[in-house]
Amino acid sequence: VDCTIIDIEGTIGVDESWQFDNPDSRVATYERFREYVSQISDIRNSEIRVNIRSTGGDVNDALLIYEALRATGARVITCCYGYTASAATIVAQAASEGCRFVAPSSLYLIHNSICSTEGNAEELMAEVEMLQQTDCRLAEIYASRSGRSEEDMASLMAENGGRGRWLSPAEAIEQGLVDGVLDEHEADSI
Repeated sequence: VDCTIIDIEGTIGVDESWQFDNPDSRVATYERFREYVSQISDIRNSEIRVNIRSTGGDVNDALLIYEALRATGARVITCCYGYTASAATIVAQAASEGCRFVAPSSLYLIHNSICSTEGNAEELMAEVEMLQQTDCRLAEIYASRSGRSEEDMASLMAENGGRGRWLSPAEAIEQGLVDGVLDEHEADSI
């Protein structure tokens, strides 16, 4: 099986040139990811492995990457390493059925969406509404992949005042957010 490997590292939605000495092999923005998706469709690979080493970032970029991966028609495997949090977990949900993995040392976090804003009362109320809509959409995505209800996912996201709770690999599996734990041999062979 021809497999394309994509590494998503750093802060999602922040240009790689701001984050890394050698940004050429990293994908953290949707624009950069779109280039990779175009290359994938050109070579017609039937499998895509996405290695995720990210604590999150911009939810919009993560949702666009999620949708782009789902639209490829390829078998998508996501492998999460280290702290996998926030927007990075959205990308991880794009994997094909049974293909969401975490390393044994990983910690996994979903939480309510966050923004920083200023403005008058009307502007702030509009931001609150957007955050609530975003939280509903994210809970829907997690629920659709986990077999749990949207209410269960919203409750998990809302723990600790909306900051969520860091989950061990076993807890992430129990919550339906990942399908399995990589062992040291599988990490290179999936």
